[in-house]
Amino acid sequence: LGAQLLPVLQQQGLKLGDMSIFHRHSDNTDSDEVMFSMANMVKPGTFSLSGMEEFTTPGVSFFLQMPNKLGNMKCFEQMLSAANAVKMSLDAEFKDENRSVFTRQTIEHCRQRLRDFELTLLSRK
Repeated sequence: LGAQLLPVLQQQGLKLGDMSIFHRHSDNTDSDEVMFSMANMVKPGTFSLSGMEEFTTPGVSFFLQMPNKLGNMKCFEQMLSAANAVKMSLDAEFKDENRSVFTRQTIEHCRQRLRDFELTLLSRK
């Protein structure tokens, strides 16, 4: 799995970084703002580049922190694109935070939750 996963992550601009998990930075340098991250589902959630050839896991988790200076929706869309690339290349299942099937409806619900979050932030200013 790791041998298949690593090239896809690299194509999507993810790099192994802080906390030994993968991060997508806004300008593909480790010094810039993190757009989103990906951790191993198996504790402790980390990866090792030297062990990627033998690496196996039942799943990975993509996540982003909000608010994000780069734009919450922009980061979500980039994360969704990367997760989709992993799904397609590994013929994997796509699940939400409740481990339910991730459908188009789920994606729209996530986008609406993001919009609601942003409105809440605006109303506090």
